Amino acid sequence: MGTPADRSGTWAETLLTFIQRYPGVHLREIRRQLGIPIGTLDYHLYRLGKRGLVSVRMQGGYKVCFPETLIGEGPPIPEPDKVLIALLRQSVPRAILLHLYLEGTSSPQVLGAAVSASGPNLSYFLKRLEALGVVTREGAPGQRQVRLKDAKRIHEILLRYPPLPETPVDRFVRFWSELHP
Repeated sequence: MGTPADRSGTWAETLLTFIQRYPGVHLREIRRQLGIPIGTLDYHLYRLGKRGLVSVRMQGGYKVCFPETLIGEGPPIPEPDKVLIALLRQSVPRAILLHLYLEGTSSPQVLGAAVSASGPNLSYFLKRLEALGVVTREGAPGQRQVRLKDAKRIHEILLRYPPLPETPVDRFVRFWSELHP
């Protein structure tokens, strides 16, 4: 089993590798994915931050973590990308951008149905994405259309920063919801 120092090194290495692989990940998602106790997670994030390896900040009501350098890559993630990546770690914004990327311009009604978001929830995320310069809403009320401003950038971000792996619980919930729509 090893000494506490051995486990501590393993936790820190595991945590750093995970954050490098999935930048912008939320603190609770790290805990859920890796099974690290919250106290241990806070401790190692603090230590990794002191060493200049990761940064933790509040964004959109979540504590999000970023590596200072990516695995095998040089420069840190540009600030505008950090904001977008952290937002894309949430299911609704990611679904919105994927839908717009794959299907093109869409009305808010079609978009809300496609991503299973309520009107207020969809509106909230569209405002955030619009403020980031990622989407634009055009047209008169009742005839609005939502489109990506720069599909190429979204494509690059989605490819460069993969989604989090699905846990067995995620797969069960998805399977169950497909059986009982």
